[in-house]
Amino acid sequence: MEKPDVFIDINVLISGLYPGKGNPGLILDSYISGKINILISQKVLNEVIKVLVEKLPEITILLQEFLTGYPPRIIKDPDPAKIKKWSGIINDEDAIILESAISSKCDYLVTGDRHFYENAMIEKRSGLKVVKPGDFVEIFKREGFISLDEQV
Repeated sequence: MEKPDVFIDINVLISGLYPGKGNPGLILDSYISGKINILISQKVLNEVIKVLVEKLPEITILLQEFLTGYPPRIIKDPDPAKIKKWSGIINDEDAIILESAISSKCDYLVTGDRHFYENAMIEKRSGLKVVKPGDFVEIFKREGFISLDEQV
């Protein structure tokens, strides 16, 4: 069974690093244990660093350890022309992340941001499977990528 490529959004990465972890932490743990591949965009990485430095400096070291020990594949930010085609469907900040996920050819975009998963046009036009962290964990428990005895 081939490991799925999972593009994670800012909120999933930050929540996965934060103590208490929940489903985002389980996703990162599955990556660390080699069960899935994690992809992020340069934009996601830059935003995570900014948020941690400004609002959660106590977990900045956890990000550093994660990036040093288990560097995810970082996707180059798309050119503005590709981002522009999402105007009117999603805001520009989210369009960068969406287009990065598309260009990564990921199997799933995992996000806690309802702008992505509540907008049916995104999945329809992008071809992406957009899921919330909890939904992703449930899917992959059934598929065997996340052990049923792992706890959230």
